[in-house]
Amino acid sequence: MPDDAFGQMVLDFHRDDLAERPRYRRDDDDLTEAHLAGYFEPPAEWHPTERDLFSAVTGRVLDAGCGVGRHALALQERGHDVLAVDRSPGGVAVARERGVANPVVGDLRRPPGDGFDTVVVLGKQLGLGSSLADLRTTLAVLATVTRPGGRLVADMDTLDRADPETDAAHPVQPGVAYRTFRVEYDGLAGPWTDLLLVTPPQLRTAVSETPWTVARLVGTECDGSAYGVRLSLPE
Repeated sequence: MPDDAFGQMVLDFHRDDLAERPRYRRDDDDLTEAHLAGYFEPPAEWHPTERDLFSAVTGRVLDAGCGVGRHALALQERGHDVLAVDRSPGGVAVARERGVANPVVGDLRRPPGDGFDTVVVLGKQLGLGSSLADLRTTLAVLATVTRPGGRLVADMDTLDRADPETDAAHPVQPGVAYRTFRVEYDGLAGPWTDLLLVTPPQLRTAVSETPWTVARLVGTECDGSAYGVRLSLPE
């Protein structure tokens, strides 16, 4: 099994005990330093797109891919009942230490529980995979644990605008590509992870073949490669 390099690096950062500067390695061997403070940002420091998406969160929440609990903590403070799920045991341990009430180790494509009013998938994790078929699979699974009339908020990356993150992306079809990377830290190497880069029109196409409907796109007019999306299920 691949190492939990992400979990170890955030544990050590949280405890002020980093052994070395962690790095992200792309599959073309390009290395960049991991800037860990972003995983711990309070809401006042979030990107406007994130804050906009958060305003749409209602009811009981599944935080799918919770990391160290950045979003789960903010949702708890607003009075939401939150189930926070992440595949990294170390990340879940940090979330628990920071005060997340219900963090569990798990896969966002096999989420525990059901009956959620809102699914939060921030950190670009809705795009886990290398094709629109992977995206549709993720959306279909998340629909099964969401109540009728429920919603999903997520952020995505696109190739529409110049961004160093997309330089080594693998094209799949017009408007769709993916990049591959892993975390390396203190002799550990995490799993290789594919993340989709999808233009808003291609996202709409993918969503149209799932139970979800695109209710709103957020931040598509901003500079940079990221944008947000709010999806809804029929009543």
